[in-house]
Amino acid sequence: MTKSRGKTLSPGVKYRVSGREAFQPGSKGKVLGNLLGITSLRAMEEAELAAAINAEHALIGLYGEFHRFTRSDVDRIHRLFLGKIYAWAGTTRDVNLSKGGFTFAPWNLVPQLMDDLERDVLAKHTPCEGATIEEIAEHIAVVHVEVLLIHPYREGNGRTARLLATMMAYQAGMPGIDFGFIGSRGKEFNGYVGAVQAGLDDNYAPMTAIVLRALKRALTRSRSRVR
Repeated sequence: MTKSRGKTLSPGVKYRVSGREAFQPGSKGKVLGNLLGITSLRAMEEAELAAAINAEHALIGLYGEFHRFTRSDVDRIHRLFLGKIYAWAGTTRDVNLSKGGFTFAPWNLVPQLMDDLERDVLAKHTPCEGATIEEIAEHIAVVHVEVLLIHPYREGNGRTARLLATMMAYQAGMPGIDFGFIGSRGKEFNGYVGAVQAGLDDNYAPMTAIVLRALKRALTRSRSRVR
């Protein structure tokens, strides 16, 4: 599978965009054009967080344990997540993205990369199953890394990848997955970014370790509720 290759990705840096772009009037170029008329970056972050929570609830039950995910499913997840915020939700980006010196795949290659994702990754690693939690973690990690390396959408790639990981965890009989320890900056986040980068060399071990930790956190949380 062809991957986007670039320099080291630094956390905490906003996307740089080349190509067509439209910001919400009154946002001073900080908020993308949206259906809600939001002009504040903080308000948009809150709206997207609420949308991700609602999307997870909507997605539960849509995909059974024997479902093999496709690129259309990934688009559907993104649309359920951001469809009430952005008109282009569920549609692959038409701009080039870079962040912290790391350039993601050119926008015109994204459709082919998504086809490759379906054929080479989703077809192999879904339905998500495994004899051990470690095997389940590996399946989720590979899919998670590959979606993030493609970065198929203008916004919401991280949460879309996490929503897909959550659906895969449920599919495998797990009580979800808890990435809450990663945060948006600091040591844990840097390790997460490094784990994504390792996938450029087909090294999924770092992300597998992170996913395994996230699965165990979900298990612990689930057991504590039962007590």
